[in-house]
Amino acid sequence: MNEELNQELLEEFLPCEIEDLNKESILEDKIFDYLIALPNTSNKTRIIEKLRTKAKDLKVIRAFNSIFKQKNQEYIQELKSKGGNIVKFTDCPLQGLKCGQWNADDTGVYKMDYTSTIQPIKIKACPHPILPIEIINNIDTNTEKVKLAFYKRKQWQYAIVERKLIASNTAIIQLANRGVEVNSENAKNLVLYLADIIELNNLETTEGITHLGWINKDFIPYTSKYKYDGDIAYKNIYEAVIEKGNYEKWKKEIIKLRAKSRTLRFIMASSFASILVKIFQINPFLVHLWGKSSNGKTVAQMVCASIWGNPAKGKLLSSLDSTKVASERLCNFLRNMPLILDELQITKTKYKTYDTLIYELTEGKGRDRGTVDGGLTETTEWDNIIIVSGEEPITSSSSKEGVKNRVIEIEENEKIVENGNEVVNLILNNYGFAGKEFVEIIQNKEDLFEEYNNIVENLKKDQNSPKQINAIATILLADKIVSETIFKDNSITLEEAKEYFAKDIDEADRYIDLIIDIANANINNFYDSNNNFPPSGQIWGNIEKTTDGLGAIIYYDFIPTKLYQILEDNNINWNGIKKKMADKGYVITDCNNKYQVPVRMPSGVQRMIRIKNIYL
Repeated sequence: MNEELNQELLEEFLPCEIEDLNKESILEDKIFDYLIALPNTSNKTRIIEKLRTKAKDLKVIRAFNSIFKQKNQEYIQELKSKGGNIVKFTDCPLQGLKCGQWNADDTGVYKMDYTSTIQPIKIKACPHPILPIEIINNIDTNTEKVKLAFYKRKQWQYAIVERKLIASNTAIIQLANRGVEVNSENAKNLVLYLADIIELNNLETTEGITHLGWINKDFIPYTSKYKYDGDIAYKNIYEAVIEKGNYEKWKKEIIKLRAKSRTLRFIMASSFASILVKIFQINPFLVHLWGKSSNGKTVAQMVCASIWGNPAKGKLLSSLDSTKVASERLCNFLRNMPLILDELQITKTKYKTYDTLIYELTEGKGRDRGTVDGGLTETTEWDNIIIVSGEEPITSSSSKEGVKNRVIEIEENEKIVENGNEVVNLILNNYGFAGKEFVEIIQNKEDLFEEYNNIVENLKKDQNSPKQINAIATILLADKIVSETIFKDNSITLEEAKEYFAKDIDEADRYIDLIIDIANANINNFYDSNNNFPPSGQIWGNIEKTTDGLGAIIYYDFIPTKLYQILEDNNINWNGIKKKMADKGYVITDCNNKYQVPVRMPSGVQRMIRIKNIYL
């Protein structure tokens, strides 16, 4: 009730007149309106007790209690419909919030209620100021979080929590770990209080995101539309995408370095190009820089990271986590930003070959996983370029064609950066400008697709691997744009770009070389049709030397199980390669196109796998 009505009732009816009440007058509305209007003090309690005693004397106590309870409930509903009380915390982060029947001041949050016998009860929700001040709607997970403000240790503190946490009497107790005074006694009331605040007020709603990179035409974090609402483990990386120092100072030094090393320019272009992968809808891919140690590979990667922000290790220069799930989550967080991984060889003990790692990083999508409550976690996906370094190639002669197509390997044994320490010192204090400028250029570039398609068509004249063409075209376009607009230097030419294409993508060509190399290294395990010396060890098969008039030919007839074992030891599946090798003439089939042919051996005719090697 308002102050005017309160004062009017107090003047009209005073406690000293209680003795004059009868059975009818003690149950009149004005009696209960007067009681409800009284402030919640000890005086109110005394007056209620006097009226209850009088009602007992008049033998209408049950009616008195029943009417008072009903009137009190009506008053509470009226309070809620009008918003009721106002939050009165000192220096409150959000002023003027309605809180219904709750009293919210510097002493805490509470409300008054009454038992069935009209005994007053103080219901406590929290002994210190607390209130929700913002709703965060995550557009990636389609879930809500609430930003809470609470006053502890003489200062306002903040916590962003899942909406379901403050909706459960048991879950809300977790706030105790954040410093909120909540326990099993007041948990239910705190849930009700926070729900009332949210219901009665139109709190600001912010769109939350869990990742960096593109959202429609906006690029995170270069927009104020969204608030980071992702894994706390990646918050330091998110905050590392920031500008620091002097852009011109950074640019001046980087231009000098680019002039001395095309390798540096190419991997810098790869860093820029990462944000184009989604735009052109191509597959994620790796750029692997390898060569002898101490030639500046790590510094070069730090330069790539400094395009976007803090290039320090643990910031935008990462190391590969030990688990697939964690790697997926990191890629998902970066989304379109480059993933820059230093010292690939550290992970070698975790993989028999790097092929599995390459597939994992370039898949662009993680596996759906369930949550404890039966739902699904956010689907992990990414469209970017992964820049890695090491001291050896990341692919091998046994790598599948699909692996080779996903990697651009750059061998560099010359110094990439001469004055490494000076460069590191400079980029640790000046970073984060070029990436933001590049994003702005891309957002306003109308002929982006036209330029990309032109580069693709030119590369197709000499190359026939679509995935590698798309990848290198993306890098070349990024290099062209930054050369023209940011660095004002010459871009990498199409002719120069040819050296970055994989030369050994064809699986059949690589596998025939591998098989023949292994056979020649173990030649004493074969019967030789030109001599009488039997194999000195385990029998692998038979060798037959002949000619077709154009050149010499050797047939290696393998016992099938032995060839299967050789291939398996090199992570090659026979069934996956036999047709490709037969189509190129490396495997001889019989008249029924079977992959085993009859061969006469000392023990009799056996069905063998015949490998053909032509040499001039």
